[in-house]
Amino acid sequence: MECKIFENDAALSAAAADAVCELLEKKPEALLCVAAGHSSLGLFRELVRRFQENKVDFSRAGFAAMDEWAGMNETTPGSCGDFLEKNFLSQVNFPRERVRLVNGKAGDLQAECAAIKENIEASGGFDLIVLGVGMNGHLALNEPGVDFSLSVHTTVLDSVTQQVGTKYFENAPELTGGVTIGIADIAAAKRAILVVNGEKKSKIVKEILDSPVTNRLPATALKDMPHAAFWCDKEAASLLDTGC
Repeated sequence: MECKIFENDAALSAAAADAVCELLEKKPEALLCVAAGHSSLGLFRELVRRFQENKVDFSRAGFAAMDEWAGMNETTPGSCGDFLEKNFLSQVNFPRERVRLVNGKAGDLQAECAAIKENIEASGGFDLIVLGVGMNGHLALNEPGVDFSLSVHTTVLDSVTQQVGTKYFENAPELTGGVTIGIADIAAAKRAILVVNGEKKSKIVKEILDSPVTNRLPATALKDMPHAAFWCDKEAASLLDTGC
């Protein structure tokens, strides 16, 4: 696993945007997956700016959402799909037939998981996944204790995720479960970058980098992935003794 520390979130977001743009130059039809959450906002702003300046084109690319809260979809204010639409997808030019969001309102969530997996496989797998990390070390909604061998699956939310997740909603709902890509899907991607910013994440960054690989801290799974990178800004790395 590659590890880098950037001067600030702007530099971190620019580097992540470079990774997306370089990929699309080489493979315009690439399948992308970017986390819905505050960690991705800098990246989204940078990609939208570059798109408006004709420096990147998404017209042949695909986008698959990483996760969604159970009982919600992109029509639910504050949901993962809503966040992606408002902050990124509606502002660039992905072909809509190649955008696959997660329907947490589906009557059969197991069938939804199977359909998501089929969509990923039909596109040849993820070319690039840009992840965030939870305060409990989760990746997507792969919570502490998750089976690393799982692909797309339903999940029961850890209490930390339930509490932190309410920040995305004006009237906080009860968050109990979700649908998420699995650690196995991240392992199968051609490239995965974990982006971590802000002092509030400094404790979990240190825990992840100091820990052996364990499902108690799902983000440690990246350590066994040669195609994975752990990128953070100086604030997020502030508790590290000697850098990465």
